[in-house]
Amino acid sequence: MFSIQASSLVLANPQWLWMASLLTAGGIAFLVWNYRNSQLALPWKSLAIALKTAAFVLLALALLEPVWVDEFPRNGANDLVVMADNSRGLTIEGQGDALQKALIHSTPDQLPPWLEKLNEMFRVQNYQFGRRLNRVDDFSNLDFTGDASSVLTSLKSLRTRYKKRPLAAMVIFTDGNATDTAALESTIATLRGSDEDKPIPVFPVLVGTELKDISDLAIREIEVSQSAFEDAPLTIAVQSDARGTFEQGVEIFAVDDNGKEVASEPIIFAGEEVIRTGATRLKIAGVRPGISFYKIGIRSLQADGVTPVKEVTAENNQRLVAVDRGRGPYRVLYVGGRPNWEYKFLRRSLSEDSEVELVALLRIAKREPKFEWRGRTGETGNPLFRGFGKDLPEETQSYDEPVLIRLNTKDEVELRDGFPRDAETLFANYRAIIFDDAESDFLSAEQQALVENFVSKRGGTLLMLGGQESFKSGGWDNTPVARVLPVYVDRLERGGPSRNATFNLSREGWLEPWMRLRDNQDEETGRLAYMPEFFSINRVPAIKPGASLLATITDSERRQLPAVVVQRYGEGRSGAVTVGDFWRWGMKDELLQKDLAKMWRQLIRWAVSETPGRLTQEIQHVTEGTLPLTQIHARVRNLEFLPQDDASVRFELLSPGKEEPDTITGEPSLEEAGTFTADHFVEAEGGYRLKTIARDGEGKLISELETGWAFNPAAEEFKSLDPNRALLENIASTTGGKVMTLDQIDELASRLKELNVPVMDSRQRPFWHAPWVFFLALLCMVGEWGIRRWKGVI
Repeated sequence: MFSIQASSLVLANPQWLWMASLLTAGGIAFLVWNYRNSQLALPWKSLAIALKTAAFVLLALALLEPVWVDEFPRNGANDLVVMADNSRGLTIEGQGDALQKALIHSTPDQLPPWLEKLNEMFRVQNYQFGRRLNRVDDFSNLDFTGDASSVLTSLKSLRTRYKKRPLAAMVIFTDGNATDTAALESTIATLRGSDEDKPIPVFPVLVGTELKDISDLAIREIEVSQSAFEDAPLTIAVQSDARGTFEQGVEIFAVDDNGKEVASEPIIFAGEEVIRTGATRLKIAGVRPGISFYKIGIRSLQADGVTPVKEVTAENNQRLVAVDRGRGPYRVLYVGGRPNWEYKFLRRSLSEDSEVELVALLRIAKREPKFEWRGRTGETGNPLFRGFGKDLPEETQSYDEPVLIRLNTKDEVELRDGFPRDAETLFANYRAIIFDDAESDFLSAEQQALVENFVSKRGGTLLMLGGQESFKSGGWDNTPVARVLPVYVDRLERGGPSRNATFNLSREGWLEPWMRLRDNQDEETGRLAYMPEFFSINRVPAIKPGASLLATITDSERRQLPAVVVQRYGEGRSGAVTVGDFWRWGMKDELLQKDLAKMWRQLIRWAVSETPGRLTQEIQHVTEGTLPLTQIHARVRNLEFLPQDDASVRFELLSPGKEEPDTITGEPSLEEAGTFTADHFVEAEGGYRLKTIARDGEGKLISELETGWAFNPAAEEFKSLDPNRALLENIASTTGGKVMTLDQIDELASRLKELNVPVMDSRQRPFWHAPWVFFLALLCMVGEWGIRRWKGVI
């Protein structure tokens, strides 16, 4: 059995072309000369010459021996890939039953007629795919239990696998709802081929039709955002789809990993479309530090005595999300030029946050000239330092040094010599630094440069609070610290001191959750109006380009000045709070005192939330391939926050359903120093917990870090219920194939016969042996003679 694919005319004796051309030209010249005096009218004369010329041309072709060459596919010499989708998505509305009927004969050990025809023409290679691609003898094992539909990855894999083999085409039976759409661009490039490698036609066979008159609710997208806003540190934005009518309403809900429902919100689906989209937000407070998992679901509300709405599937009604709140302690260094009320309220507020440790270095007396104290006999040091450094008397401060006290230090050595003088001490111990009412001379030039590197290179946060010796008043202009601050401190704003100043949020401030203390605009507006007036304002002239103005102060002269300003600087961040008497806020009443404490906690949480430690990690999920691949990258830094190569990293991964974690050893990266990587194939649905442990070359613990993620294959598989014809049309048009339906598969064999396949057979038929050629030449001669006979010129 064969079919002619294409015919072409070739010359068996092309070397005689010159002779044939010469004879033809001579014959035509002779005809023209012979007819020059003919009495025939010009039209009849031209027709007679044309007929005779055609006869000469046909006879001249006999010298060249023209041959018809017919090409057709060689039976059994070319491969044909037939792929069937075995994913759970085809269980909707009997789509899987229709596919089984098309691929499986009712009689065992027999093939459907259309597939039998293809087996006569090609070497048919059968595959079925869900998450994995499997070679099968037939399709009798189709059970539609796959938790994914790797359409693109499977096509790309087979195209690569058969690159060196005579592959005629690929036929894929699917609904087009691929769960590996991230691989679309690379798959199209592979299927399109190159200059040396022509594209292989793909014939998608669309399974299923657009569903009508059904009811279904589905979660389409979930976005998790975290903030330092205490009342709702976790916000989950949910986009959902609805089909059909749900008269009692629909709501989104969240359940924590203890099975307790922690939030719910109604969702409205507007419009008249078949698929209506709605969105809502869940705000969850009281999220514990570390990794938590929340199940986000959608449900229709039911009234007593009303029959529940039956959905097509419940597989797309929920998703699992992972929330990483981080785990402290986050250590913050407070440097104060004098004891003040601001530090009192700041310390009191942070005592309620178990994840933040505030370490303080306070100056209780400035450097003074030496004078005689009525102290103990033989005492040479300043009695104010009695008890500090008693084991090292030679380091006891003398009379002409400032008097510093340390609060909440982890041991007797921390900050013993004052503000850190080296990167190892400063970078490794603190996530943020706060300067409050301390002049620039408090630090040496080297220490100020160290602070700049703390922000720009280490990725820490610097906050400067208002006071009489902060900003320009403290001589911070033209210093490395001034470069870090988000405001200019080279001059003071003109005019007198600001009095009776009121605090207000700017446009950007309203958008920052950690700047707000209430969860709605009306209550926040009322709170701001109830705040007291302030009298100690550092009047900075302007904010720097790229900085964000979050709050302003308006004084009695109606001057509007920056109050809270932040910016990114290098790898870290900086902030400026120009109000020097925020403590007044907490003196009015108990409610405002709680608001002040909440403001400080949220500000400090912002300062430390994105500040990296010595160990950081990054999780990347790769959907290309037969199995989802999770790539783990851990970066280890030394005490100076430079890459540390002599470390070892171990990953402990606890998968769903397991009681003990799997241990994975991190491999040093060849591309980035101090980076260790590991790959893990994810199969089970649910939440994954990862613990990363880093040790130095001596085996000492550097740091431990926990994170996690959620794997929702069912949610992706049932994300869309209607077939995705557009994707299949894209694949077919790129490769030269055609989208078909199950009703058209009997036409598949005839379409494949027309392909220009790699291995072809040919058959030659001499042109001159065709009877019609001889009769055509004879007819031309007889026609020319008939014209002359008819017109009586013979």
